[in-house]
Amino acid sequence: MRELAFPAGVRWRLWWALLLGLLLLAFGFKAREPLALLVGGLLVLAFALHLRRTAYALTLEPEGVRYGGRLYPKEALEGVALDPLWGRLLLDFGGERLPLPLGLPGWDEVLAQLGVDWREVEDLVDYLLAQRGRVWFLGALHPPREAEGVHRWAQGLYRRHFLKIYGALALLGVGLALFSLAEGLGLALFALGFGLALWWLLAFPHDLVRLRGGGGRYNPLDPEFQKLAEEGSA
Repeated sequence: MRELAFPAGVRWRLWWALLLGLLLLAFGFKAREPLALLVGGLLVLAFALHLRRTAYALTLEPEGVRYGGRLYPKEALEGVALDPLWGRLLLDFGGERLPLPLGLPGWDEVLAQLGVDWREVEDLVDYLLAQRGRVWFLGALHPPREAEGVHRWAQGLYRRHFLKIYGALALLGVGLALFSLAEGLGLALFALGFGLALWWLLAFPHDLVRLRGGGGRYNPLDPEFQKLAEEGSA
């Protein structure tokens, strides 16, 4: 038996929303500021909904799959349908539908366990190929097993890129704290740090993700990025 679940990094990706939301709620209660209470509440709600969505876990068993303590036998599967609005598949077990999020690592293994090739699911290949950019890095989608190598390479670039952004912002904060008395120098440091962070945000490597002009071109199933991954790991 093997359990499939969302990684901790995906589940806690919105930790900043929880932290900022709690700070805004505390400020709102103390200062009696309705806007701070509203924004803080929405941030905490976003964190809670994301955490709840990614609490999904499913176990592969020889007879089928187990979800919520219940076994869904493979011989009872009558069909698989794509639900593009929510980014998931709906597994039909005799009129009862089991949702399967496409952000779950190993969703294609679930289908294989049930005797279904993911490429044969109607509209699924076209749907995955049409998804580009940020959606692959936010936990909403996970590639099938054959594209995981490409995705690991892309995630490495993504994380290193944003570490530079966080580093620039951290240095900016330290610089402003150290030179708070020197107004001119502080302003120059702020402009430099802000400029570096903005440049890194808008010039993502290999055009994986762009914050302007759409979400980017990256797709782990695209042969272009498979070739880039091979060159990058060579």
